[in-house]
Amino acid sequence: MGDSQLNFEDSWKLAENNYDLPSEGKNASLLTTGNGYVGVRGSLEEFGSLGIQGCYIRGLMDTIVDVRIPHSDNLYLKKYYFDEDRLKDFETQESIINFVDILLIRFEIDGETFYPWEGTLISWKRTLDMKTGCLHREVVWENSSGDKTKFNFERFSSFSDDHLYCMKASVTPINHSKPIKVISGLDLRTKTVGQKIQIPVNSSISGNKLFHETLSGKTYGFRYYIGVCNNLTSDAADDFKYDAINDDSILANTIAIEAKEGCTYTLEKKIYMITSRDTDDDIIKITQKEIEKLDKVSYDKLLVQSCLVYNELFDKLDIKIDGDDEADRAIRFSNYHTLISINRNDSVHGLSAKALTGEIYNNFVWWDAEIYQTPVFMQTMPDFVRKFILYRYRLLEQARENAKLEGLKGARYPFTSGVTGKETVWSYVRHPFMQIHISSDVPINILNYYECTGDEEFLINYGMEILLETSRYWVSRVNYNNDLDRYEILKVTGTDEHHPYVDNNAYTNYSVHIVLSQTTILFRTLREKCRAVIEKIGFKDDEINEMVNVFEKLYLPIDKTTGMIPQFDDYFSLSRDLEIHGGSTAKSFQMKYSGLYNESQVIKQPDVMLLFSYMNLDFGTPAYSRNWDYYEARCESSSSLSYSVHAICAADMDQPERAYQYIMKTARLDLDDKHGNAHEGVHAACAAGAWLTIARGLAGMRMLKTGVSFDPHFIPWWNKLSFQAVWHDIQFYVSLDNQTLEIKVDKKANSGLPVIVQGEAYHIAVGEKKRFLVGPKVEINL
Repeated sequence: MGDSQLNFEDSWKLAENNYDLPSEGKNASLLTTGNGYVGVRGSLEEFGSLGIQGCYIRGLMDTIVDVRIPHSDNLYLKKYYFDEDRLKDFETQESIINFVDILLIRFEIDGETFYPWEGTLISWKRTLDMKTGCLHREVVWENSSGDKTKFNFERFSSFSDDHLYCMKASVTPINHSKPIKVISGLDLRTKTVGQKIQIPVNSSISGNKLFHETLSGKTYGFRYYIGVCNNLTSDAADDFKYDAINDDSILANTIAIEAKEGCTYTLEKKIYMITSRDTDDDIIKITQKEIEKLDKVSYDKLLVQSCLVYNELFDKLDIKIDGDDEADRAIRFSNYHTLISINRNDSVHGLSAKALTGEIYNNFVWWDAEIYQTPVFMQTMPDFVRKFILYRYRLLEQARENAKLEGLKGARYPFTSGVTGKETVWSYVRHPFMQIHISSDVPINILNYYECTGDEEFLINYGMEILLETSRYWVSRVNYNNDLDRYEILKVTGTDEHHPYVDNNAYTNYSVHIVLSQTTILFRTLREKCRAVIEKIGFKDDEINEMVNVFEKLYLPIDKTTGMIPQFDDYFSLSRDLEIHGGSTAKSFQMKYSGLYNESQVIKQPDVMLLFSYMNLDFGTPAYSRNWDYYEARCESSSSLSYSVHAICAADMDQPERAYQYIMKTARLDLDDKHGNAHEGVHAACAAGAWLTIARGLAGMRMLKTGVSFDPHFIPWWNKLSFQAVWHDIQFYVSLDNQTLEIKVDKKANSGLPVIVQGEAYHIAVGEKKRFLVGPKVEINL
């Protein structure tokens, strides 16, 4: 039926108007429904193809066999990227588990199963409704006998109960009264990265209720339990019998219908799922009790309950753009995926690179979480950031062990983290083990949280311990250069993975300076209140002196004459082009080209420019402008993390055309499948970046300890943009056009809001709205 491109039907609906089998993988990622606890890819109810179907519970992980045979066919890959000796021992890897296919609903029309690739599709429409978080599908299908049947499917992941997933499907015979059979339940044959990992324990059926217990795998053996209840009703007063299928492949009810032409038969299916990681209570009793309740509640009522929570949360994230429907809708779609990525009610796991939309990257938590993803929630829903920091806090003891293994003090967080806190990154790839900036990213997230919220109690009880232990690590990790009387950080990889084994990476050095200097200030300010933490970890007075000595003498790369910041030592001595020779054909880890990156200034993603944009360091406009112009030209953007940084930098530099291009690349990355891998899952950190391109980029909003600062920039062809944010529990609303910035403090706020607009300080009272003239001051001199 033609190409299945997704298009926005209106401001809230993303529609697929044709079925196109090759597009199923990409659309399965984009049409994921979830609530932060569970993510369900947009595969079809009637069949979950391997590689397309996916149901994931946050933190439900075990080990898989991971077969990798990379070929190092140039010097860069051989010497700097792959550790081929480690590859000989590498076999297993931790991964999220694709637990079971909960979507299974099949209709047989006179013995012929409805599949979109069989018979004739007369019409097809699938719609993601971002207003409700619902995925809808409407189909009219003709089978081989000429029988025409209408199908409607709906489903959503509940925001009122993390463990609840709801489905509704109806069938209407259009020109026949043939027998119809419904099959509804669980397909147990799912695989993770092509492997059968989970271990079934028990399955049972009682009338219209199904129950299934499984272990995540052999290594961790996390238990999970799923309950399902099916309820079939019709326009007529039919009484249906629920038969059963219970074998190694399918656990389901079968329901026979003596169908009547024009009559609609509606199935409501409610699924409750829980794991042993969620509670110490009996998960079987919990599930059975919940299924009994759900059996008596309608799908529509459950949807209303979910929407009450979902809509309130989405309002906090939503950005409205007047004058550019394409941008308005694309950013809303990014915000949808950002919302369904966050763990709102537990600290079992963190924010991962693909959220819960795919198993590529194994659901690991990377540095993206602290630097790209949590800042959005910090400024909109800060309570959820507490859960993420608690995830890092729970794994602090393992971070201490990681530092000991390195022969150092304090705590070293793993570059990629799963459920244990041990390093989970692929051992045969050299650079991640050197990306120790993660141990500055984690404390920077805590420092940012404190600035945005003023939550001193949380900082004292949890944050300070991480800050002090990571500071200990850095004090023991730096290298003293006796000749230059300074501390350096040698043999690392920055955020740009093309250049491992470098010295004094700018991002790493500056971020470590932030951590040590700010932790010192907080320690001295809150020392008495932190007495319990100090005693717990045995922190000594002379350690603070060591921290001060290190950050005061830590080398911060910059040429004070030109304002240029070298990404690492001798960076500017490398070729300004990408060196390619030796006949390399390797295409690894999203590299656009194969080349000798060790000899080139070409970078994978922004590194230095993070200091200006996400870190908000002030080097002055001339230095900012020079570094932006230089590093943008060197950036290959083979990482999705590039685009939001570039959007913010272009906005700061008052370059609206370039800012707009990068905003749209950020918001539409997966919609347009720019990197050709959307079928593997959405780029969650890039999606989060869309919000920041507007709030930090165009509005120029920065959260400070003393208030909120604005330095607006504009897209001239936009009429107006608006969003909301929160600082220190003060909810406020921002709108911006090409002339004015308007800020309104919520009437329920507990106090007024201190703001700084283009360098001038103001105070906005509770319920007050203030307008500021911030448009460009145009002068004409003839």
